[in-house]
Amino acid sequence: MLSLCSKMEVASVMEEEIAENKRGSDTMTDMDESEVRAKTKTILLIEDEEIHAELIRRIFKKNSREWDICHVTSIKGALRWLEKNDPPSLVIADYLLPDGTGLEIAKGATSAEEVGFPLIILTGFGSEQLAVLSLKSGAVDYVVKSAEELQELPWTSERAIREWENIIGRKRAEGELERYVKELERTNRDLDDFASTVSHDLRAPLRTIQAFSMLLMEDYADKLDETGRGYLDEVSKATERMDVLIEDLLKLSRVGRKFTEVEAVDLNELLEEIKSDLGARFEEQGGEVVAGKLPTISIQRVWMKELLMNLIDNGLKFNQADKPRVEVSCEEDGKNYIFKVKDNGIGIEAKYQSRIFNLSERLQPQEYEGTGLGLNICKNILDKFGGNIQVESGPGEGSTFCFSIPQKIDENDRMG
Repeated sequence: MLSLCSKMEVASVMEEEIAENKRGSDTMTDMDESEVRAKTKTILLIEDEEIHAELIRRIFKKNSREWDICHVTSIKGALRWLEKNDPPSLVIADYLLPDGTGLEIAKGATSAEEVGFPLIILTGFGSEQLAVLSLKSGAVDYVVKSAEELQELPWTSERAIREWENIIGRKRAEGELERYVKELERTNRDLDDFASTVSHDLRAPLRTIQAFSMLLMEDYADKLDETGRGYLDEVSKATERMDVLIEDLLKLSRVGRKFTEVEAVDLNELLEEIKSDLGARFEEQGGEVVAGKLPTISIQRVWMKELLMNLIDNGLKFNQADKPRVEVSCEEDGKNYIFKVKDNGIGIEAKYQSRIFNLSERLQPQEYEGTGLGLNICKNILDKFGGNIQVESGPGEGSTFCFSIPQKIDENDRMG
């Protein structure tokens, strides 16, 4: 309906359009019709004022031959057109129509992607409230029917189409990402279930071997010579090592997949917990763990404990000192926590120091228990934290493991 754009103003604009088209017709060259059809964008124009509809047609024709304007005068007419045709490139709808408002074509949508096509609302009664209502109802843009804004309508339409395509592309990408995340979560659950099942199934025959070895030792030890008893002892030790290996492999498979929340962890309390868990090691070797004041950091507790426990346990285990000792310290450099775990153990030759974090790189003889997976687990944990680890050592000089952890763990990159 006419308001801000008077009939005289529209007539003047139309006269200019006719003159411009006449001048342009003398110089226009023929284009290949198939090329034109391939580039054509279909616009469904919902406008009950014929003079406005004709003006809009002329403006688009002047702009390009690539616009195909399909004109209807009502919401009902528009809905019938949409039922019979493919979705248009754009819908331009007058706000006030004989049988409703142009927003009704959006069918109650609350966002542009819900509408199904880009929508521009035209109105002769411009207001901020109506503009907000249009955008909240799924319109991509809002145009007042003034001569100036109508002349800009082809460029506004191009922008609306690009914006809507970006919105749809972004929504599609979000949907794909959500699908991938759900698939990853399902895969992680399946892998965790599989690892647990394999661990259980592998341990079942081990328990049988351990049980029968114990029965043989208890019931038939007096009938075996020293060599036979030695064989049974080796079988028992081998099954124990296998049990530890299965447990370490299970831990390794869960690094990066096992979901744990980032939380504030008091490392002083965590260290006391580790000391308690390693009580048997202290009793066996008479060692000690000392530490200065450690910070409280935001971290995934279960993996921080696994990291420190592996390094401390190694420092006590690979140690021939009269009193094994492990020192734990921490400094800050503004971006990272820098930890040092220093022991007075047997040390590591320089040529092996780049290999000790590799999977199953076992440098020490079988006199030392373990599977060789501990340091690889530590490296995997730190990789997931965004940190790194290295060692300073020499034969008989002990080892100092230095590792860094960012002071801000990215929630998006956390393990799990």
